[in-house]
Amino acid sequence: MTLDTHRILRPASFGALSIVLGAFVVLALDLHTASSNAAHLRRTISEYGLGAQQWVFTAGVLALALGSAATLVSAIRFSLMPATSVAAIALTLWTVGLVAVVAVPKQDWSNDATLGIGGAIHRLGAAVAFVSIPIAVLAFAIPWLRDTRWKTWARVTASLAALSVATLSPIVYALVIGLTTSTPWYRVVTLGYVERILVVAEVAALISLALWVRAAARPVRA
Repeated sequence: MTLDTHRILRPASFGALSIVLGAFVVLALDLHTASSNAAHLRRTISEYGLGAQQWVFTAGVLALALGSAATLVSAIRFSLMPATSVAAIALTLWTVGLVAVVAVPKQDWSNDATLGIGGAIHRLGAAVAFVSIPIAVLAFAIPWLRDTRWKTWARVTASLAALSVATLSPIVYALVIGLTTSTPWYRVVTLGYVERILVVAEVAALISLALWVRAAARPVRA
């Protein structure tokens, strides 16, 4: 390889560290809140964007987005995936979705003044992010499943991505019930619980991908 070690390793390491740090910030915020009010876990994570902890939530999510972008750039520059691949496009959508979630706060249903396009943008950003990341990770890992060097990383990462797909099933079920009955889909499941399980699974898959990219970058020598 004739690529510059520092130009690849630094973004890859920064990406992995930023993703882990962002996940830790949001997890710590959630655990701290749950320790004083366990009922808060029934609410969606993005409700932190409406309260006094908004800056903590925003910092954590932006760290995830920034780390994802750095990982994407490193993976492309290290030829782990083409810039026009499904994995790259989906990872880009995940990153954009995260930014939209914090840029446009969750709709406050108790305040009619907040009802409108902002809430729609927030929901769309969240939906795009949740759907895009398992696609990105699976599309990234599958071509490497039989590669001599990276098959272990590929199998672990793909398994975590498949788990995150499975955690989407309660939401899919709720949507089906909502479309076929008079029950609103968000009342079919406890959305806060389901969302947290989904986020944990998806971020675990993302962390595995980021660490894989970092591992791929480390042996590079000028």
